[in-house]
Formats: sequence, C-alpha cells, structure tokens
Amino acid sequence: MALDGSFTCEAAILRFLARCPELRSNPKLVSLLQKERPISVVDTVAVVADPFLHPRYTIPILGCFRPICRKILHKVVEKLHSVGSFNSESKEYGEEIGDDDIHVIDFYVRRRRKMKLHELACLAFCRALDLAPFLLS
Repeated sequence: MALDGSFTCEAAILRFLARCPELRSNPKLVSLLQKERPISVVDTVAVVADPFLHPRYTIPILGCFRPICRKILHKVVEKLHSVGSFNSESKEYGEEIGDDDIHVIDFYVRRRRKMKLHELACLAFCRALDLAPFLLS
C-alpha cells in the first residue's frame, strides 16, 4: 500500500494505539491484534472508521492509516448516510463524548444530537482534506 510496500494494518494499529493509549482497552482494536492471520484492510477500515469523527482521533488516524485513509473516509460517509436527516436535534445539551468512547455516530444519534454529529463530521473532513489533499479527487 505504501510507496515502499511497508504498510501493514497490524503495524498501523500498533502505532495508533501507541499514540492513543486510552484505546488499548478497546475490545474491537484489541481483537484485531489477536487474530492469527494477517489483519485485512477491510477489517481495519471497519474498526477505525468508528473513531474517525472523534476530534481527538481524526489526526492520529490520518497519520497512522494514510495509505488506506480514502477507504476509511468512504466507510465513515457510508455510516453517516445511514443516519438520515440531520435536522432533528434534541433541545437538551447533554454529555459530550469521552476519550474512550469511539462510537461517535452511535453516541450522538442515540442522544438525538445529530447537529453536533454534523459539526464533528465537518471538522473531521476539514482536517482530513488539510492533511491529505489527495482525498479531494
């Protein structure tokens, strides 16, 4: 995947967990590392797409998974399409997502705070385009 062929999903996950140690106890990320076969890009994208919208994890994900970041963004967009309209918004301003919660879409949809989810998606995509302008194509 990388120009020199050195990218592996396992190394990228280990690098990501080194940058974000609070996620070392996340069962989905840990289970990927416990697989005996090489970790597939599809499995990695499925797990890494969840925390992509979290403001704390967007930049580390882009840095660690750069060769597959286009696939990650496609997965995030697919998940956002499943949310439906962003018009409904709860009038209550409840809790914000914590550092250890990586399921950003589920977190804000369950709390009927879709506008906040929209804001986080805009922030994440702006960061992605700034750091990886090749994603514009």
